[in-house]
Amino acid sequence: MLSKERSLQQRRKRMRQTTGIAPANAPERFAPIQKTDCEGFYRRDFIKAGVLGLFGLSLTDLFRMKATANPTTEAHGETVSQSLAAEGTAKSVILLWLGGGPSHLDMWDLKPEAPEEIRGLFKPISTNVPSIQISEHMPKLAQQMDKLCIIRSMTSPEAAHERGTHYMMTGYQPLPGFAVPGYGAVVSKLKEQRSALPPYIAVPAPVAYGGGGFLGASLAPFSPGGNPANKNFKVRDLQPPKGISFERVERRRSLRQAVDAAFKKYETGNPTAKAVDNFYTAAYNLMSSSDARAAFELNNEPGSMRDAYQRNSFGQSCLLARRLVEAGVNFVTVSNGGWDNHNSIFSTLPGKLSQFDRTVATLVDDLGNRGLLDTTLVIAMGEFGRTPVINRNGGRDHHSRVFSIMLAGGGVQGGQVIGASDPSGMEPAETPVRPEDLSATIYQSLGIDYNQSLESPDGVRIVLSRGGRPVRGVLA
Repeated sequence: MLSKERSLQQRRKRMRQTTGIAPANAPERFAPIQKTDCEGFYRRDFIKAGVLGLFGLSLTDLFRMKATANPTTEAHGETVSQSLAAEGTAKSVILLWLGGGPSHLDMWDLKPEAPEEIRGLFKPISTNVPSIQISEHMPKLAQQMDKLCIIRSMTSPEAAHERGTHYMMTGYQPLPGFAVPGYGAVVSKLKEQRSALPPYIAVPAPVAYGGGGFLGASLAPFSPGGNPANKNFKVRDLQPPKGISFERVERRRSLRQAVDAAFKKYETGNPTAKAVDNFYTAAYNLMSSSDARAAFELNNEPGSMRDAYQRNSFGQSCLLARRLVEAGVNFVTVSNGGWDNHNSIFSTLPGKLSQFDRTVATLVDDLGNRGLLDTTLVIAMGEFGRTPVINRNGGRDHHSRVFSIMLAGGGVQGGQVIGASDPSGMEPAETPVRPEDLSATIYQSLGIDYNQSLESPDGVRIVLSRGGRPVRGVLA
């Protein structure tokens, strides 16, 4: 036993020397998601050892793991101060994940004065903010620019899909043997659950490295399963099994409560018994809540609204995300792959940009019309950008030294651009923004102290945003 403890101490010491943090027992792994990219990243069948796949949890899985979660994973340190909490205006986040690495040079940061092999074929257009231009293939977002903030100076050393995704989804560069929780998991941990719905939901599928990490699988996102654009889309586990009515479910619950009451005196203080009871209560509350079930019913939306979002997977997923935050969900990810444009970018990207433009402009407008934009932070980002120089296949390759992301709502000051890239879009020219700074900005928008720490089951503490600071000027 002594030699085993000494070995663990030595491992932690080596890790601290190289990264400043000690490792946990095992790395976070994930289930396959969406389309493959050039590295085959999304094809790999990673499954976390000893538990179910971290992603695509059913409600049964989710509540069972929440009920039996390890109590040592509680947030460590001071609670969020009242002064800091008052700064956060966002109650929810919708993170639009553009998997593969969208081209900043063809979306948000065009270079019309650069040589053709850099500027490409797309032209910039004016927006409703006179000093800002974006791609000609996003005319609807151009008319929403007064609500948007573009950061044109994101920078990262991670130009591989897997590592870049980890960095952008957690605010941490990948650490060997240490599973860092994603933003949604941290928000679920530290923000109060506001409805019977799970606080963290991923549609139509989860994003890699957005899971619970060392906080445990109980904080992984619930995924409703299936494509929201499908005619017969239904969320699993929200209805009783076939042939069983809600009245019968209620009778079974009453019988169970009577049996439980008879054994209460023998189970006083038993944590397992309490956990099982919490599990059944949470699952029942969700099934029995008509408002919670209704949040997933896209057929309740007017046909004109469904058309405005577009009747495809991305459009209906964004519409579902709006319905979920309106119903009290804290964090929603919408995954939209297909941005890994190594080939023929100028023939394939216009359709992709047109879809993105129409759907995201509708989302921002819809949130605003419903009075939800001020309390909903919308983020559109991928793992990196694309190279300034067009390759011989007519595409752009991975580029992480500078790229762009979009923010809106949740206290974000719209109608502005933060930072800039150099004339060729190769490096930051001013105000470099790291993923750590983005994470601090997200947490501050939500009123979460980004300097507080979380503790892993191994007793390792990490600061939510290690060395990060909120990006100056983003939050109003």
